[in-house]
Amino acid sequence: MRFALWTLGISALLLTNSNLTAAPTSEHSDELKTAQAAQIAYEQGMILRGVDSGAAREAFEQSADGWRRLISAGHANARTWTNLGNAELGAGEVGESIVAYLEADRLSPGDQQVRTNLSAARNQVPARFDDTGVTVLYDTVSDGWHVLGFDIRWWIATVCWIAFWSVLLVRINQRGNQGKNSDESEGGRLALKAALISLGGIALISASTVALDVAEDDWRNPGVLVQESVVRSGNGSSFSEVFSEALPQGVEFEVIESRPGWHKVRFSDERTGWLRTDHVKVINR
Repeated sequence: MRFALWTLGISALLLTNSNLTAAPTSEHSDELKTAQAAQIAYEQGMILRGVDSGAAREAFEQSADGWRRLISAGHANARTWTNLGNAELGAGEVGESIVAYLEADRLSPGDQQVRTNLSAARNQVPARFDDTGVTVLYDTVSDGWHVLGFDIRWWIATVCWIAFWSVLLVRINQRGNQGKNSDESEGGRLALKAALISLGGIALISASTVALDVAEDDWRNPGVLVQESVVRSGNGSSFSEVFSEALPQGVEFEVIESRPGWHKVRFSDERTGWLRTDHVKVINR
């Protein structure tokens, strides 16, 4: 935990919201001051955590409050969400930190720093479920393409698509000019075919991963427990408990149905149950 928080402290310094520094108006000046105060509070928490845990927690909570106010003011981006997650994790709010990192990952799919911090937060959750189910399979497979960020994959798809059609048009033009009795070598034709296949394949694969990342918000509805909660077999406190004990904050799931005051959720081992809405935060809502 000590190493993880030290790493997150360095990350917070690197992830300070740079677009706040270029604003001359009084409103933006206030927001810049809020960001600076939040960062200072976080650094203070890092200094105090080995000396006075209570004071350190207060400093981390103050930092989290600052980042939360910036997000509410319209500065909701991967950087501010990540900084909020770092502060929440420092304050011991594992569930809230996972929520913040998932929001950052939603805005910047595959960002390696976000994924590293998210992994550090998940390691603080004592409850574990068997890794089965379609959403876990999707997460496992998508980790492969998330090695490259969303923007990089978008540009790769765009450039390869343009190059594919450019090479194809050149090839069609050459064949039209040279006719059937062309002296073009077999090696040249094979090279063009290989280039077309490679460019088309890379464009298709890159575009597919981009499309899946964009569509993910529509078909997935992830949620996180932000406080300890009992999972019920129905949408009411009178229903029986699904598990023998309450689940801790930080447990993740998919929300499959919502009713007043309750969410029906599915865990990664395919078991389902109902959780109180005030114990849950749903991503992108």
